[in-house]
Amino acid sequence: MNFSFEEIYSMYGQYDTFVVLEFHYNSDEYKFFGCRLMGVFKYAENERIELERVLQLEQTPRTDIKTKFYPSSLEKLTNDKIELLDRFGLQCSSINAISAYKRSRKNRFKEIGIKEIPNQITIQLPKIGGWQQLNRLRFNFLNTIYISKKPFAPYQEIEYWGLRKHLGFDLDKEDYKLIKNRDSHFLQQIRLIELSCKLNESGLHKEEIKEWAYLRSKKMKYKQEIIESEIIKSGEKMKNVMTQFNVQLEELKKCCNSFDEENFCFGEKPIYLSFDRFVHIFARHVSETQIGERFSSEKTVFQYKLENIMYLIKMVVETVSSEIQEHFKRIPEQPFKRIGKRAVYIDGHYYRLEIETNGSILNFHPYN
Repeated sequence: MNFSFEEIYSMYGQYDTFVVLEFHYNSDEYKFFGCRLMGVFKYAENERIELERVLQLEQTPRTDIKTKFYPSSLEKLTNDKIELLDRFGLQCSSINAISAYKRSRKNRFKEIGIKEIPNQITIQLPKIGGWQQLNRLRFNFLNTIYISKKPFAPYQEIEYWGLRKHLGFDLDKEDYKLIKNRDSHFLQQIRLIELSCKLNESGLHKEEIKEWAYLRSKKMKYKQEIIESEIIKSGEKMKNVMTQFNVQLEELKKCCNSFDEENFCFGEKPIYLSFDRFVHIFARHVSETQIGERFSSEKTVFQYKLENIMYLIKMVVETVSSEIQEHFKRIPEQPFKRIGKRAVYIDGHYYRLEIETNGSILNFHPYN
């Protein structure tokens, strides 16, 4: 046996190192995957905790068991083979050699304190010539989805019809006429988008300003009710929360004012974060906006700055995006879940991810 389970973790696994594996000729792995396989070793949270403990022992054992593996996207593997690697893994004794690029390594699982998301690249986008061009670009993007007959996320649909009305695009078509039969709340949201576009581009008339202000205040009141509902769920009296967590509440309100819906996946099933779930996640698991003393001890918080949380959710969703789409293709009536030992691992943390059948993210938070 060239490599044991413990040695693989000690040399490569704990650092999430990208490796190239070579298998012993005639081993099951050789027969199933070929002579080589590229990717990263995977571990459940309880496995990492135990391995960290074992590595501190005076005498480290050499165990020959299966170690899970996440194959590189360059590997052209079937979904069955990817699932086999994810659920069961590779026999350690089948590995003949391991190659890895020599660079500085960190065990991100053991790091404490606030982290920076690694490997971020800032791209300078070309300047957009004002609100008119921005609104048209946004409409063109949404119209592409509409023409393809792929489903919209809820707020995307509102934006689409609001922009279409503002731009006067195909208003004589039957599909637009049918929108007028929708409920009043939906139509008011469309009207708010339309008026906001006009306000940004050229300004509003006196009566339109009154209408915009009314619809805007109605929307803000709706958001405030959701925030207050989340405060009540904290299990403490509203007055106490308002006093003890005043700074956190101000940060939460600041986040909420500009948030409507975030879309993370544009496949056959759009994956999105609705406003109420956004408030839930930020009120429970983000240190700067966390409200209610009981949650600081019972719930885990993100180890990243407030401004990085949305990007973090995007990273996690994108990591399992193909799995999400495949799940809803096969069993559309069941929610998608990656919890417990199946939690999604990113940058030293294990994340619970639950997505409802309509594509809305229900739960998202770190375990460790």
